Amino acid sequence: MLVVDDSPLTIEAVVAILEADGDIQVVGVAKNGLEAVAETQRIRPDLVAMDIQMPVMNGLEAVERIMASVPTPILLLTGDPSRQGERGSFEALSRGALDLVAKPAVMAGSGEQQARFRDHVRLLAKVSVVYRRRKRASGPPPMRPVRSGGCVGIVGSTGGPPVIAEILAGLPADLPLPVVVVQHLAPGFAAHLTSWLADSSPLPVKQAQHRAMLQPGVVYVAPDGAHVTVDRRRRLLLDGESPPDRGHRPSGTRLLRSLAQAFAELAVGVVVTGMGKDGADGMVAIRRAGGMTITQDEATSVVYGMPRAARELGAAEWVRPRDQLAHAICRAAERIVLRAG
Repeated sequence: MLVVDDSPLTIEAVVAILEADGDIQVVGVAKNGLEAVAETQRIRPDLVAMDIQMPVMNGLEAVERIMASVPTPILLLTGDPSRQGERGSFEALSRGALDLVAKPAVMAGSGEQQARFRDHVRLLAKVSVVYRRRKRASGPPPMRPVRSGGCVGIVGSTGGPPVIAEILAGLPADLPLPVVVVQHLAPGFAAHLTSWLADSSPLPVKQAQHRAMLQPGVVYVAPDGAHVTVDRRRRLLLDGESPPDRGHRPSGTRLLRSLAQAFAELAVGVVVTGMGKDGADGMVAIRRAGGMTITQDEATSVVYGMPRAARELGAAEWVRPRDQLAHAICRAAERIVLRAG
């Protein structure tokens, strides 16, 4: 793999962590985005681990050039997620990078944390990526401003942020349903994701708050390190104490199961690109309750693991490419308005 950072000390530390088990080989290093593009084209690594803030050429442009010339899995190595500047990492994800991790968490992490980092690198290196030119979102269809009792839950993982942004951009400002989002992220980035999604959505986007009442036409994003569920009183409930579910906290399955229990046939579950099986059992619960389920198709998924798991369980009522997911949610909302009416 290729490691890119403008700090020689950071490169040395990251290389040592990556090569600790002996099965990951760093075949090249670069100190800025321009060198990263050239080295990726020259050595064709299985994965590029790259900083965003660099001289000569920053990571945003480097990601765009790499994906346009020699599509390669890219893992973003960001700074401290508490800094405002790290919000730009999500723009790099929209340009083709797969995932992001905070350098401080890796370099100062425990041996167990560093081992999980290496496991994640191994998985990302196996992802087949293609370059997709970003499309301008089409205008959302108008909807009747009817209050209903339903809710939409969206679950994503690897490759999910730009898909969720495209979905939200395609939803109308008068959507009669609330939307709750669970996106797997490295710790510390949920607030940046929320802010970034708000820029592309006609709907207000905010972080989920414990015991907040759901409001139609509002998007709620799960915060760091807490499961988010919805009760029958239409309240958001946050739980940072329960253990992860299939390794995830927040868990998409927990969210979707709660929607099945709270809303039954008025629930909508959506699972987009991601590794693993999170969300699949929750989609089953929604289908059994009479609700509607939507998964992203294989052709437009960066990683087809989560949508595939839902389909294999017979839990995907509608399968759509990423640019048709918003339209499918609108059609599901129209069904719910009719059912609730």
